[in-house]
Amino acid sequence: MQILVATYGTRIRARRGLLLVEGRGGVKEYPLHDIDEVFLLTGGISITTRALRALLRAGAVVAVFDGRGEPLGVFMRPVGDATGAKRRCQYQAAVDGRGLEMAKRWVWLKMRGQLKNVRAWRRRLERYREYVEALGKAQEALARAGTARQVLEAEAAAAEAYWSAYREVTGFPGRDQDGEDPVNAGLNYGYGVLKTLCFKSLLLAGLDPYVGFLHTDKSGRPSLVLDFMEQWRPRVDAVVARVRGELEVRDGLLTHKSRLAVAAAVLQEFSAGKRPVAAEIHREARALARSLCT
Repeated sequence: MQILVATYGTRIRARRGLLLVEGRGGVKEYPLHDIDEVFLLTGGISITTRALRALLRAGAVVAVFDGRGEPLGVFMRPVGDATGAKRRCQYQAAVDGRGLEMAKRWVWLKMRGQLKNVRAWRRRLERYREYVEALGKAQEALARAGTARQVLEAEAAAAEAYWSAYREVTGFPGRDQDGEDPVNAGLNYGYGVLKTLCFKSLLLAGLDPYVGFLHTDKSGRPSLVLDFMEQWRPRVDAVVARVRGELEVRDGLLTHKSRLAVAAAVLQEFSAGKRPVAAEIHREARALARSLCT
């Protein structure tokens, strides 16, 4: 179970095995043992130390987001599956080429997801065949890529066609990480939710989220998280395309109501079906950890 809090003035406390979320609409109670994540989507929320400790004991994660959807901090129990051997294998893979091959696979899965979205939007795209052809060529270029630069070039070629298609579908001005329109703001917020889920799963698998295989290492940048999450970005894109009519921005940021709408829609998408994406993320993180030392 995920709990989303986006109302200023909300108070969170714990009592007798329950998490109590008290806001303007009254008090909601949740069994602590059913909670997987608590997402704090705005400022002005108070959480007691007792509630935080109870959540951590129950194995839940508490994530704090800024106004653009960037996770500022994640509270979770110390990782129980981390070993020095796992991380040494990860560091070796980052320099011997195995890591790049894994990153190529994640980018290929991202392209496959982009192509799936474009096909789903077929009737709404005037240049449908052009987009499909461009994405196909980008996949071929990726298959030939032998360096990180070539992988990034193939990814960029796919992105150019994909975001052009996305512009036709949503009417947004184009992909801009600093964009203040509702769609760009919604994408940023949705990616923040995805980043949190990936960060959690990679840590639980015992890996170092700051040592990646494709994204450049930089102080404070969770490079492995950014690499790993690529494969699920198109799922977020599709969600934002669906809910864009509900999104509003104020002073360049999503309103509290819109933040809640995006986060809820993404989490619903990730928990749906017989093979939920949230569970897939966790399985893939553990599979990655195992493969690095084989």
